Amino acid sequence: MTRIHRAALTALVLVLAIAGPLFAAGEGRVLGTVTDGQNQPIQGAKVLVTLPGVASFKQEKTTDKAGKFTLLILDATKQYMVRIEKDGFQPFEEALKPKLEDTMHISYTLAPAQEAAPAPDSTEAKELQGKNAAVAAYNEGVGKLKADDKAGAMAKFEEALKLNPDLVEAYAVLADLYVDQKKYPQAVAAAERVLQAKPNDPGALAALYDAALGMGDTAKAEATMSALAQNAPGRETAIRILNKGVADFNANRMPEAIAAFELAEKADPTLPKTQYMLGLAYANADKKDQAKEHLAKYLEMEPNGEDAETAKAMLDELKK
Repeated sequence: MTRIHRAALTALVLVLAIAGPLFAAGEGRVLGTVTDGQNQPIQGAKVLVTLPGVASFKQEKTTDKAGKFTLLILDATKQYMVRIEKDGFQPFEEALKPKLEDTMHISYTLAPAQEAAPAPDSTEAKELQGKNAAVAAYNEGVGKLKADDKAGAMAKFEEALKLNPDLVEAYAVLADLYVDQKKYPQAVAAAERVLQAKPNDPGALAALYDAALGMGDTAKAEATMSALAQNAPGRETAIRILNKGVADFNANRMPEAIAAFELAEKADPTLPKTQYMLGLAYANADKKDQAKEHLAKYLEMEPNGEDAETAKAMLDELKK
């Protein structure tokens, strides 16, 4: 059988993209989470959204037992104000700029309400002050991140951890920021700190995997990839694993490529590209039956896809 050419695949990289809900023109959705300084959800927090200059606009929500709330903003081109209140906590208020025709995921951390001032030399008072200051620094970091000031946000999250080394949410955000800035050792350390507190956290696993790849730590990347597939299945995980398989395929490591593509298929059986790549890999491994099976699946899922003509030609060749 003629060996399948791989030259067209040498530059194959898939961009992570997850299909979201449909939006009317101008709308924006906000999925918010409210927690305390120990990363515990706050149920029953009152969320008030107002529009400066428009006194009649008001949207009120109450967080559920997971500390979550959802806002549907009909005009996402404007900047709003959000205020969050809950007995026992300090009120929190800041500007809110929804994403146009997209969903914004945002977290808010409330500081405990100020209590009667303890004695000046009280160790407990100093610890409380440190935790409150940490929450304030964290919230400043969130504001800078929303303004796309990544360097400023990173500095604030690092400041928050100096004030309260147990603020897990700061480690979680920093893990992603460090990966974005290619500070891979710091990203690994931050992600592993999150996983100590929240084993198998999907976001931390994803950051750890990306950082391990960036560092060239194959063993850590392989172990994390398996954990991702098991604990965070879905399109984003499948694409990460698929890209790893493509790298193996282009390097002519067919057993490793097939293993990665099969794992990607388990993470998300609905991703057409996985079926196509499995067909290519099995064909190159001279396993005709498996190649025909997956190429046929690809054509069922994406009959007019960008790889459809190649898949049809390969099937014709394999049937000879």
